[in-house]
Amino acid sequence: MNKQDENKLVMMRALISFLRLNQTIWQNAQPFVSAVNELENLIAAIELTRQSTDVDQSGLVTEKKTLKANLINRHFELASQIYVMACQSKDSILQAKVGYPKSELEGKREGELASGSKTLVNIGRTHLQALIPYGITDSEINNFEQLILAYENSLPSTRLSVSERKANNEKLKALFASAKQVLNDQIKRMMLRYQTSSPDFYAGYLNTCKVVDYGIRHEKPVTPETPV
Repeated sequence: MNKQDENKLVMMRALISFLRLNQTIWQNAQPFVSAVNELENLIAAIELTRQSTDVDQSGLVTEKKTLKANLINRHFELASQIYVMACQSKDSILQAKVGYPKSELEGKREGELASGSKTLVNIGRTHLQALIPYGITDSEINNFEQLILAYENSLPSTRLSVSERKANNEKLKALFASAKQVLNDQIKRMMLRYQTSSPDFYAGYLNTCKVVDYGIRHEKPVTPETPV
């Protein structure tokens, strides 16, 4: 949740607390009671939604980045061994298939990297006997294939998290819009009747419903020292 909405939420919580402390003044006004209850429900919904929206997604992102880095390193290592074998066996077609730089792998999109790695697995298995002297075994190719699978499995999880987060952010926008409507179209207008009958209550309301920007620090200017 952004800082502006955070400040609005702080204000709404404070306003509800203030109104509850002065409940004896308005508790017999049913429309006012209904508006306060509606605002409380909206605040509760905002709190619940922000819990999932503000969940730290860094773990999923970090895991995917680690898997991608490992996959690229292992891919390039395997492709390099196949390339050397192709050079020594004068197989120019195979050289062309695996002779790409590491930077090309790093620039590939998620799906392209996984697909290209699967192609390399097939190449490795096709030339497995010739690759044994270069330290490439069936077990090593199987491990590489498992790394590809782990990387692919990390992709939907990350996309789902981003999708859910986006949906929750949209929901928060709607909830804040509804809360603003209750504040401005109902509570603010009904509070006008208390200007005369309960001026202290009305003044306290005006003070409480101000949105304070807690994200900005206001420091006092340094007073220059007076020369002695």
